[in-house]
Amino acid sequence: MKGRKAKGESRPITGFIFYLCSMTVQDLTAYFETADLPQTLRIDRATTQHDVKEAVARNLETMRTEAKHSGASHRLMRIINALEHPYDGPGIPGRW
Repeated sequence: MKGRKAKGESRPITGFIFYLCSMTVQDLTAYFETADLPQTLRIDRATTQHDVKEAVARNLETMRTEAKHSGASHRLMRIINALEHPYDGPGIPGRW
């Protein structure tokens, strides 16, 4: 059956390993201090981040000031993933 794996078969984890690794505010700040950030970044098929530097600064500030900041952390991890593994797949199709 398609999509199922045989018993004992392993498959590589692609793209979502960053969800399992949490980085602290200090780790994220250190990463982005030296990262070369583009103006616009394609994150996945349906997501393009404009004004990347501003988005990073805003999310880092949210992590520093709010106790529940999982959304900001998640967004920053997606930006890191897109910087390290640029999306090169198809875009969303136009109107039929």
